[in-house]
Amino acid sequence: MSLWATAAVSCLSLAVLPATTAAAQTEEPAPTVTATSIPQVQRKVTRLLFTVPQTLDELKVSLAGLNPLLLRYTGDFGGGSQPGPGAPADQAIENMREAVTEEYGVEPLVFLVVVDGEVPADRLTAVAPVLSQSQVFDSDSPAVEELPLGTLEQAATATTEREQLLGRRAAVLAAVEASHQEPAPADSSTTEEPAPDGQGDVTPANIGNTWAPVSAEMRAYRYSASSKPRHFRHYMSWGSSSDLAAFGDDFGYEHNLSLYNYDLVDIFPRPYCADSAYTEFWAAWSTGFKWNAVDYGWNYPSAAAAYWDWDDTTDSCQKLDFSVGVGYPKKLAAGVTYNFWIHAEKGAKSASPYGLAGQKLSNDCNDAGMDPGSSCMGLNYTRAGSLTELMVNSSRGWTVPSCAKWVRGGSPTASSNGTGTCPANS
Repeated sequence: MSLWATAAVSCLSLAVLPATTAAAQTEEPAPTVTATSIPQVQRKVTRLLFTVPQTLDELKVSLAGLNPLLLRYTGDFGGGSQPGPGAPADQAIENMREAVTEEYGVEPLVFLVVVDGEVPADRLTAVAPVLSQSQVFDSDSPAVEELPLGTLEQAATATTEREQLLGRRAAVLAAVEASHQEPAPADSSTTEEPAPDGQGDVTPANIGNTWAPVSAEMRAYRYSASSKPRHFRHYMSWGSSSDLAAFGDDFGYEHNLSLYNYDLVDIFPRPYCADSAYTEFWAAWSTGFKWNAVDYGWNYPSAAAAYWDWDDTTDSCQKLDFSVGVGYPKKLAAGVTYNFWIHAEKGAKSASPYGLAGQKLSNDCNDAGMDPGSSCMGLNYTRAGSLTELMVNSSRGWTVPSCAKWVRGGSPTASSNGTGTCPANS
């Protein structure tokens, strides 16, 4: 959950915009998505856990005629795809294949699928030899993604074994190694954008957040060739083992990118917002709650138990998050450049102001006997030691698409698309 939210967003001066905004405004806004144009999720969904992680071609056969809402993978790289309601299996799987191979150059093996509606008994019988569990949930139940403790570890082990049997282990390891490379240094076209008077981001409090990454980079750009053309990529690294030890026991980490639209009506809690609160941004979700149309992935080690942060129940309707969390950050390694990426739908706005922050939050999942996930992380939000590292204050008025870099103890810098390491819009 992203609870740092509204404290830092107060007043936004749109007069203070980086050079990236002018270029972003040249794109035609997308039409507003209405409730009638969004297929509705059925009252029940079925979660399938596979003992034998499945190739995408195997899934196309198993899920033919069904509508998957979620496909998850883990192992040396992890992530998932949430196609949104109404997407047939073959289309959802091909879109996932495109997204993951674009990022890693190799296809994932899927260990979990959530299907819209109840799967017929004869279909379950057909996949029984490779199936560990089939369970039906109410579609709005957070428990759909609450996996018993140890499930991710077992799935990662099974994935590794299957990759070896398929003879693709070397390709997977090569892809992961490539994704761990440091991003190229920026050239002189990357410049610092000044903060409004009195609204800088450097304070004694965040300089002392030794648990936070020592550096982070955010890249947001349009990629029209993708089925989900709003692309985000984040890089981060921790400087020493003592930095990671500063998380202490039983705390996780979330890396939060939040888009804002102050013209929307602000209602709490967010699940009761108008449909426009999911679409009136530069990037969008097609529907509320967890069944949003995004693809996401990361190169965090499987032992760190990363997750997509879909839970928006404490958020404002004026803010839309695109965030990823790590349940066990102490299992990360110092000096490694980790990254995660998110591909999202096109929103109705040609640009959106944003804020970027890291959050140390209570891991309450293990208390419930669950692997880390969005629905059970940060429940004890008043717990001593819960902290936020504000990297880019939304009051700066910086907008996406664009890029930003941050170093702990310093002010962030912004760059326009097509300059330095900031990808060009296409």
